[in-house]
Amino acid sequence: MKHLPNIITSTRFVFAILLVFSVPLSMRFWLFYGLAATTDLIDGPIARKLKVNNNFGPTLDTSADIFFLICIMVCVFPILSITVQSYVLIGTVFLLKAISLLYAYIKFKTIVSYHTYLIKGLALVIFTFPFWILFLDENLLVLILAILQSGAYIEELLITRISDKPDANTKSIYHLRIQQEC
Repeated sequence: MKHLPNIITSTRFVFAILLVFSVPLSMRFWLFYGLAATTDLIDGPIARKLKVNNNFGPTLDTSADIFFLICIMVCVFPILSITVQSYVLIGTVFLLKAISLLYAYIKFKTIVSYHTYLIKGLALVIFTFPFWILFLDENLLVLILAILQSGAYIEELLITRISDKPDANTKSIYHLRIQQEC
């Protein structure tokens, strides 16, 4: 039973791959998209209910999120008019995440991917990207998301900088500072 959250998270990889082989924005696309998004919504609450607390689950969840996002991009971006500048912004965001992971690994000798409030909120916004492109210019949307996501990864870097030990469940830099003052 303690592995159930990780099994649910792992299915996101399968749904993401199936998404790549779907026609963008088709019924099949939305089915696999919805199933993958559902796994992201339920794995954390189930882990908390089962009292499964370790760094592997959040790291697997982040890996599944990134993989899902890449699969969305592979499927949807060919039908969009994404500029070179937008691709540079996307690359910068991925680079910031890589730097955050590397810095945490160097400092703590383990992979730490934080699940801060900011990251959780942005995950919802990013996963709704296919909906947003129906209403907003895709390059404007990429710019907004890149700015927000960069802020989240900078927060991760700061959390790693001031933390004494790795804790993937750190809520925010603010909460960490309050906790350290007590």
